[in-house]
Amino acid sequence: MRRRFGLFLFLLIFLFLAPRLCPSEALCEGGSFSEVGILIPQVFAQDTGWVIDSFHAELVIMKTGEVVMAEDIAIDFGTLEKHGIYRDLPVVYDLEGQPYYTEINVDAVLQDERGAKYEIQRNENNLRIKIGDGNKTISGKHTYHISYTAKGILRGFETYDELYWNVTGNEWGVPINKATARVKMQEGSILQITCFQGYATYTEGCQDETSLDKTVATYAATRLLQPHEGLTIVTGYEKGVIPLITVPKPKSFGEKMLETNSLLFLGIMLIGAVSTAFFLWLRNGRDYSFIRRSVLDDPSGERLRGIGENETVVVEYEPPEKLRPAEIGVLTDERADTLDVVATIIDLAARGYLTITEVPKKWVFGSTDYTLKMKNFDASGLLHYETLLFDKLFDGKKEVKVSSLKRTFYEDLAQVKKALYERVVTQKLFPKNPESMRVKYLIIGIILGAIGFFVLTNGISRESVFVTDFGIGLLATGLFLLILSPFMSRRSAHGRELFRRVSGYQLFIASAEKYRQRFFEKKNLFNEVLPYAILFGLTAKFAQAMKDIGLPEKYMANGWYYGTHPFNYASFNSSMNSFAISMSSAIASAPKSSGFSSGGSSGGGFGGGGGGSW
Repeated sequence: MRRRFGLFLFLLIFLFLAPRLCPSEALCEGGSFSEVGILIPQVFAQDTGWVIDSFHAELVIMKTGEVVMAEDIAIDFGTLEKHGIYRDLPVVYDLEGQPYYTEINVDAVLQDERGAKYEIQRNENNLRIKIGDGNKTISGKHTYHISYTAKGILRGFETYDELYWNVTGNEWGVPINKATARVKMQEGSILQITCFQGYATYTEGCQDETSLDKTVATYAATRLLQPHEGLTIVTGYEKGVIPLITVPKPKSFGEKMLETNSLLFLGIMLIGAVSTAFFLWLRNGRDYSFIRRSVLDDPSGERLRGIGENETVVVEYEPPEKLRPAEIGVLTDERADTLDVVATIIDLAARGYLTITEVPKKWVFGSTDYTLKMKNFDASGLLHYETLLFDKLFDGKKEVKVSSLKRTFYEDLAQVKKALYERVVTQKLFPKNPESMRVKYLIIGIILGAIGFFVLTNGISRESVFVTDFGIGLLATGLFLLILSPFMSRRSAHGRELFRRVSGYQLFIASAEKYRQRFFEKKNLFNEVLPYAILFGLTAKFAQAMKDIGLPEKYMANGWYYGTHPFNYASFNSSMNSFAISMSSAIASAPKSSGFSSGGSSGGGFGGGGGGSW
């Protein structure tokens, strides 16, 4: 603990004193040459073990006011394995307390006199030319040629104009054995020259010379330049011969994004995103329906249902085509839910395949448990998913407690749901597995969203409005597909027709008290209807209806459900809800994950800059 506190205290002291102990402003703040300096402080990374053999710059002051520059840099990496170098050039300076803007455009980059792979990285204050191949390393001696055009770096004074340029920059972390520069006037004559070498703000002189015709000036450092030392030149020439270019403050990326054309393009992309997602839903998310002129007509074909199209629903007194509760559950919400499986268990009990017995609580605040006991197993009367469920529940035993299924049955539940999906497709209720259709569009949405996010971040880093807007469009399309993916399944025309009839059967259960005679005529009707009532969430209403019509309690759950209290309508709804909740919780619960097993996580002058290797 003491060691950690001591280290923390040392870091605080270091951060406080570092700016005051730095050997020069070049190291601590990026430096400045007399009046002009880099606006934003720079931090130097450790970059040692190699050397710059020579750094030569050719500068041509064009009659247009631009300055064309060509830098030739000879590097010796020795035995180090490097990808290449990068060259940093400031584009914003602090001129007498005010930001001063310049413009630099890269014309060509060569490595060893051949075309080089390079990347230009920009932010508001600097430009970086990153040269080299990230998939390949090099060592030994190499040469780099960088040519670029600068605007806004010429300044005017009362009797002359001036080029004041930091040739090498002071941010190289390695020595420069030889630094030279040559300035040529395309028009006009040179009046005066000087140069400086060393750390930023140092005034140590260097070698300079003007040609006889006063159109060329040459400069050279007189010694090796140590890391973070540089060569700066000053060339004064005839006033008014060369126009002085003023570079306005560049528009921020946000301002560019708010321009009319950008907003228009962004709007088009967003409209396209919404339209694409909506079109896909229109084509793949709407149910089919039969073509008929009236309800009584025979169908003559299939078509996609219209949006908001109404259907005539009439009361159905039994499940259409004898559909089982789970099949109706999938048909209703297009999903194989845990409740569908629970309704199947109750249906199997009501049909005589098993019994459900409530286990008395061991203490007042204990949870209720249930025992499932195999009663009569005849696979010939069961569908495949029912047989699979029966086998997985009992697993070779005659009885099983619901509590024992916790954290063990969840994988079996997935298999039962899969078999249920296969059943509804086989029965042609759906043209394709509804779950696979939802997953398909979920994956497409994720992929489009990921691509869009990549394009968006790339566009922002490159300050490309078009690329950014395009990325937003892709990202929006992916997000809309993610939102719509739960609705990207659809029923077949046959499935839609049965769904309409299921709605009629649900209407029958919801208004069971109107059909008193049916329940008296068919004594087992209560047990047949109950699993569907649970599925539709109508258990309480259904039980109350049975009480209102005076159905004898002996007709209720006869021979398959055994509670701990005398059987009556008041307790029956509570018992069924309690069992459904307990069963759903038990069969759907997965084992707790561990941080170990699952991979836990914690959750002066213009120019300047410098460079390094990578």
